[in-house]
Amino acid sequence: MRPPRTILLDLDDTLLTAYRQPERTWAAIIAEHADALGEHSTRWVTAEVLDRVLSFLADEEGRKLWRLEGDATRRRVVRSAFHRLNLARPPGSEPLHGVDADRIADRFETYLEEAITLKPGAREMLAGLGAAGLRLGLLTNGTRARQRAKIARFGLSPFFRAIQIEEEAGFGKPDPRAYMRLLARLDTAPRDAWMLGDDPVWDVAAPAALGLTAILYDETGRTPLPEGAAARIDRLETLPRLLAQTA
Repeated sequence: MRPPRTILLDLDDTLLTAYRQPERTWAAIIAEHADALGEHSTRWVTAEVLDRVLSFLADEEGRKLWRLEGDATRRRVVRSAFHRLNLARPPGSEPLHGVDADRIADRFETYLEEAITLKPGAREMLAGLGAAGLRLGLLTNGTRARQRAKIARFGLSPFFRAIQIEEEAGFGKPDPRAYMRLLARLDTAPRDAWMLGDDPVWDVAAPAALGLTAILYDETGRTPLPEGAAARIDRLETLPRLLAQTA
């Protein structure tokens, strides 16, 4: 691999724990609202909500709405799950109500805010890369308010020469403009940049197609290696070792 001048890094599920365990997240949220479900099993409700959420997020346009119009979109998706549950509920059981669907949907963001943490070794890795003279850029999708709040909460701004957020830029990953605009701000050609992130398309296939060296961050080791991936790492501290091999 070519030694980089610049490294672009993803935020959620790369530097921060965030969204990679939707099953646990929705199970915990729905368990908090078991009183609103009456005699209905929380497992039954969780399975339907999770199915509707994952189906919605399978579409790129759905993922964009989830990020940028999150509150309204989540309410719509969870209400659709409640509608289907009511169609299938046992005879004589009490119906599930939309107001409770909204409460469950609205809990998603606050639950994640409470659960989110900085990944082990993230701060040390960023400090080491900066000390080595590398230009660091943060490239993240989502809204300005939520992403800036996370960046501030964990004190990440000082590590980066440039930070680009989807809502602020007007476009996000995997739009080629997202990578190229940030690279221009860092005065770096694609061939002189690496990209590290957990999403096989947004953080690997799309930047690789533009000429960046794309590295998949995969803690499980089970994600199929995407087209164009130059390497896979499962711990953040592995990245400096990978860099040392190119020196």
